[in-house]
Amino acid sequence: MDIQLTQDAEYMLCVLYDAYIQRRKNGELAESAKAFGGSQEIQSEYISGWPTNDIDEAARELKRKGMLNALFADNELAESILSDDGIVYMEHQFENKADRITQRIATLRTIIFG
Repeated sequence: MDIQLTQDAEYMLCVLYDAYIQRRKNGELAESAKAFGGSQEIQSEYISGWPTNDIDEAARELKRKGMLNALFADNELAESILSDDGIVYMEHQFENKADRITQRIATLRTIIFG
């Protein structure tokens, strides 16, 4: 898959995919492991330093690219679920190597947050 993402969208996808992997390792069913809620839940649980407006924008991009199933209410991310295409894309990017995804998240965090 040759999909290009902004660094913001890539960062969010990496963070959600990493959480998905951890959930699956902990025995959570795939259906629930893919679900991440809205921008406020994502902010409080995964990306605390990021404004919800930026999470909403990254979610819109990921939705357009088919990486995330997302429902918006009042122009705000209300529900989000990693799509199968998003998971396949990430599997090919990182081949389920936790150290590589952790390094990429750290690099993107530095770029985005300084």
